[in-house]
Amino acid sequence: MKPYQFCPYCAAPLIVREVAGRERPACDACGFVQFQDPKMAAAVLLTEDNKVLLVRRAVSPRIGYWALPAGFVDPGELPEETAVREVAEETGLEVALGGFMGFARITNPDKPGVLVYFGGHPVGGQLQAQDDVSEARWFSPAGIPWDDLAFSSTRMILESWANGAASAPQSTGENNHV
Repeated sequence: MKPYQFCPYCAAPLIVREVAGRERPACDACGFVQFQDPKMAAAVLLTEDNKVLLVRRAVSPRIGYWALPAGFVDPGELPEETAVREVAEETGLEVALGGFMGFARITNPDKPGVLVYFGGHPVGGQLQAQDDVSEARWFSPAGIPWDDLAFSSTRMILESWANGAASAPQSTGENNHV
């Protein structure tokens, strides 16, 4: 998110000054401070019959690369709700979440934030690429397109799954651009 140039409340020009220990755009006229809160996204490691579902991205960043079904959390939505919604929007599948698996950093400069990811399995629907993906396909551990993964967090999650770990690591500093 780019900093505001003018106050959204009184339209006065904003200046950059220290607020709460950091340099932030602030309004000297009315006291408004722009906090650049991180975006939150949710992903699902969707598995069935020892296969994982990946989607080929049809949007920037990383168009044409494979990733887990994922997307940004809407205002008022819990990450679990986002995870279920994004699987349905991108793949046409209904999913039952198996629980929280971990989180990763989103380093996209336009939308920095945090990715939380869950395990899950399909419980209905018909698999078909929709929304912002061009393809959705199940992969066995040996068939994962390792050289065409969109994000390092996708790789970390898939490596853990492919190596038979009960769950992925609980956190990572790896790059992820959702």
